[in-house]
Amino acid sequence: MKRIVILVILSVLFLAIVGSASGTHEPIMILGNADFTEENGVVSGSGTAADPYIIAGWEIDVPDTGSYGVKIENASAHFVLRGLIIRGAMNPRGAAIRLGFVSAATVENCSIVNSQNGIEISSSTAVVLSGNAIYVMGHGLNVIGESAAEYDHLIDESNVLNDYPIRYLYGKDGETVSGIRSSNLYIVASRHMTITNNEIVNGDGIQLAFVDDSLISGNEVYRTTPIPTDHGISLYRSNGNTVKENLLKNNRYAGLYLWLSSKNEIVGNQFLANNYGLILAASDDNRVTENIVYANPTGIAINAGSVGNEIVGNTITHENAKYGISIEQAMENRVEANVIIEAETGILLGVQANSNKVLSNTLVKAAYGMSITGSNNEVAGNLISQSTRGILFPETYGKQIARGNSFHDNLFANNGRHLYLNHDSEATRVYRNAFLGGGSTLIEDYGKTTWTIADEGNYWSNYQGEDTDGDGIGDDPVMLYPAGVEDTAPLLSLETARNGLGALNGLEERNLTVMTESGASLSIPALIADEGHERFVGFRGYPAELIEDSPGILFAYEDEAERRFTMKTVPFPLDIAFFDGSGAFVGSTTMEADSDDLYTAKGPFQYALELPNGTLAELGIGTGSHLVFP
Repeated sequence: MKRIVILVILSVLFLAIVGSASGTHEPIMILGNADFTEENGVVSGSGTAADPYIIAGWEIDVPDTGSYGVKIENASAHFVLRGLIIRGAMNPRGAAIRLGFVSAATVENCSIVNSQNGIEISSSTAVVLSGNAIYVMGHGLNVIGESAAEYDHLIDESNVLNDYPIRYLYGKDGETVSGIRSSNLYIVASRHMTITNNEIVNGDGIQLAFVDDSLISGNEVYRTTPIPTDHGISLYRSNGNTVKENLLKNNRYAGLYLWLSSKNEIVGNQFLANNYGLILAASDDNRVTENIVYANPTGIAINAGSVGNEIVGNTITHENAKYGISIEQAMENRVEANVIIEAETGILLGVQANSNKVLSNTLVKAAYGMSITGSNNEVAGNLISQSTRGILFPETYGKQIARGNSFHDNLFANNGRHLYLNHDSEATRVYRNAFLGGGSTLIEDYGKTTWTIADEGNYWSNYQGEDTDGDGIGDDPVMLYPAGVEDTAPLLSLETARNGLGALNGLEERNLTVMTESGASLSIPALIADEGHERFVGFRGYPAELIEDSPGILFAYEDEAERRFTMKTVPFPLDIAFFDGSGAFVGSTTMEADSDDLYTAKGPFQYALELPNGTLAELGIGTGSHLVFP
């Protein structure tokens, strides 16, 4: 009933506007006070506060070649746009109404239909919007400014965007904004806000400008149709905020966009099927952790000079993702313990991506685990597995030279090629890595690379040399082609491979106690996976050469529930045992290598223990067993 009343009111408003139209007019362009003329649609007024210029009652059809219905810029005069009907502003870079560098404008009771963008306010102050009806496919309201004062406008809920009142809040402190279902939510020049449990659909998203020390949580921002909107949530010059547990899906550009915004916490969000999951642009010292990034062509992008950001423990996956994490023109960022599965390129260190650290990530089943054009980056402790090329230095033909990159303690397994070093890379250092499944035959070195640092080279699974003095270093060097350089101190112990287990590196190892039905007490070494990305990765991409002596993995959840396990990208079979919240055994099964099947218990469970195939039967773990908590 309430919605019917609103629609009736809007219909009456629209009819009133149509009835007030005094004629048609071509698009209006005013580029200064002198342009307020009768020819430009002025029907009365002198431009003062007491007697503003009035442009009223016109119907304006924007031609296909036009960008704006009304464009007014660089005007200090007072003016009112009243009762205009504007149609056909379809240029994606234009708008039905643009106000730029104005200081005393009022837009009231105007109707904008059949257009892409509605009203754009740029670098202006004290604009009043009242009673306008906006029906567009793109931006309904777009406010742009360099200072908080340029967002200080009076925009009330009498303005409607696609049947929903526009919500524009300025200068608030400590308030809660909750329960709104709309197509637009602006929060500006505010602090200590709680913005929670709002649903913003098919519109402008949630836009924050000059907002500090606030909580943005539990919101849903998405599209249901492929209309050309922009970001789900955007932060502009907004610092010290927590963006937590929001659902951002199917937004045309980024699920979350930060521009000139620093020291924000971005945690536990779901970025689903946006063009970009998250963009950090010219934004420093943000922490991005425990987010699920699924089916975005680019998962996380860091660019435009961003410095000091931490991208830690995120899950990024989908076969249609072009880049899992992309860094370009950004320095001194830390990318650690992320799990990236099936992206075309797991991690891109592109042009001017310099002095970044890429540590302990799991990169599995990519065309390229990493692609590197930047310089002085450190890449360490990563598991790079099941990819066409583990790491690629793309050819740049002298236009860009990658210098001083360091690769150590990484594990390369089951890749078509492990490492391609181009003709232009210089001063690359590669040491203490483990190259399995073909070893040195899967390396292409065309650059100037050092393969031994401080008398430590790399482990090569195809090494055939001797170690006559027993020091763990091969007597014969390994030749890398076609450059013809040598690893002069090849490592012979596979223990170095355990430094490169990716996201598993940070897991705590415990000796679990399991009591069998017969009363036997078993001590089982296991890694504890109790964070989302840790539970997601499990043994994905883990090389079969290491599983025999590997500890198990205990998947620990917050509560009992029915869950399913996959074996995709796990190259060996595993046993799995399920336990409820009290530790009681509730089922077990054997999971086949790289299977498409889903595995679970017959009922809810809180803990799942994965072990090498055959271990459960060998230890007698089954019905009547119990996981003992310390």
